[in-house]
Amino acid sequence: MRQFDALLRQGLMDANLAQYENVLERADGREADFSPRYCRERMRLLADPWGWERRQLERPMLRRGITRGVAVAVAVSLLAVTAVAVSAPLWIAFFGGLDQRQQEIISDMEISGEKAEKTAPEETPSENLLPPPAEHGGVTVTPLRILGAKNQLYLVLEIRAPEGTVFHPDDDLMFFGGLRPSEKWRAEHPGEMAGCSGGSTALEAGTQEPNVTVIVVEETASFDVGGGTYKVWKLERRIADREYETIFEASDPKTGSWDIPIPEDLNKDQVLEPQVEGMVMTQGEKRMTLLSMSVSPLGVWWKYRLEGEDPWPQVRMALRMKDGSEIKADPGQLTMGDFGSGLTGSVRFEKPVDLSQAEAVLWEDVVIPLEQSAQMQN
Repeated sequence: MRQFDALLRQGLMDANLAQYENVLERADGREADFSPRYCRERMRLLADPWGWERRQLERPMLRRGITRGVAVAVAVSLLAVTAVAVSAPLWIAFFGGLDQRQQEIISDMEISGEKAEKTAPEETPSENLLPPPAEHGGVTVTPLRILGAKNQLYLVLEIRAPEGTVFHPDDDLMFFGGLRPSEKWRAEHPGEMAGCSGGSTALEAGTQEPNVTVIVVEETASFDVGGGTYKVWKLERRIADREYETIFEASDPKTGSWDIPIPEDLNKDQVLEPQVEGMVMTQGEKRMTLLSMSVSPLGVWWKYRLEGEDPWPQVRMALRMKDGSEIKADPGQLTMGDFGSGLTGSVRFEKPVDLSQAEAVLWEDVVIPLEQSAQMQN
């Protein structure tokens, strides 16, 4: 079995190499730089192929895999003193490095306990208090930080498991959770499909206290994340090949979950809405007509009508910056909706983007100018 696992691992690595051969040939000798999200997922697959397959097949809409990478080793040392006392170091570890401007963007957008004492009337939504902990059944889920806008959400959670639980830094944990849209959004979008896609990364397990773990949840949604609710359902730990121990579980998925409400209008002042209605793009026999678009430092959301046979077209989305460079969005596009009410596309950026330096959105070959708000220009 070990020999087979080794061969499978090598085969997967060879497949990755073959898949990206053209990319490497165009790299002009530079080292390939795959996205942090891709690397985390690949590490999870290579570390435990059977467990990875099990996670895809079993309850795929609820399950989120806790992945590990270089960020974990860095973040554990940062979080060992106190989880609430970190900001930039935590995000630096999670995103795989941030420059000074990207750190400033996060500082302006995130909700954290460090901003809880601000009471000035000019406070932005990102400076409101964090939601309270969700506690029942001997389990406490405490939000430490919230970073989000429009279609993208990052949520740092401290999970205190029942007394007697002992976590270890090398635990293989499986986290079940999901984001749900607000009742306001549902009322304003009757009949529209709502979906999200994401995962979780463990930053600490058993270092602060034996029964405490800290994770970062990331979600890309087809709906406005502001005003929604993040629901925690279950936490498992792998104890042997194909054997899992339940740390805790909601008694009922609808009423027994640990719920974290997300503030409404989350960083709405950081979102640009370019005039796109009626813009058309044609790909072969597909014709896409834009209805609306929102661009935040974290991602892009757009709504469109489609004529053609492919119900889920994937398009290239990027930002053209004032210096002529391009920042490409993650190719993992989330597409939801139907032909009646319209389809939506959502993508995320690998790292927060300074929109004050962006001049246009590139929707495949269509150039969409961005008009900056006065706040972003300053």
